[in-house]
Amino acid sequence: MTIYKFRNNTRSTGVDAQTAGEELQRICDKNGCLDAAIVVDESRPADAALHPVFQWDDQIAAEEHRKHQARSLIRSVHVIRDPELETEPCYVHIASESSYLPAEIVVRNIDLYGEAQREAIDRINQALYSLDQLIRMAAAQNKNDSEIQQARELLIRAQTAMENRLCD
Repeated sequence: MTIYKFRNNTRSTGVDAQTAGEELQRICDKNGCLDAAIVVDESRPADAALHPVFQWDDQIAAEEHRKHQARSLIRSVHVIRDPELETEPCYVHIASESSYLPAEIVVRNIDLYGEAQREAIDRINQALYSLDQLIRMAAAQNKNDSEIQQARELLIRAQTAMENRLCD
């Protein structure tokens, strides 16, 4: 029997990890793959194992989807300060504020800037976690993927540099 658990920082989903894992495996076996539309369709019946995971009130779900779209929009709008340079984000997410603030305000405020740095380190950690998973999967198949190892080493260097910068 396979034992399932949620990875760290997973929000409460309304079902336990074992139930979720078994149901996702069932859906994958039935369809040959998983995608969001298939999982939603399989979860529609009120007695479906994953039914509690989803918001079935269409008004609430639509509003949440629009908020997701708004967050994507906010993150995607950048400014061009110099045509020779890359663009810069206009807004930066600050978790303690539960909102996005103008980048120039974040950069000028030491506390906000430090929080933005910590959030960037968290994203590096998430990327490292993903690379570690790929490395473990490859090792289980006796494969050695040197490019992934190299990417991992570069991310560790970036992580270390960011963490050292926080201490300054």
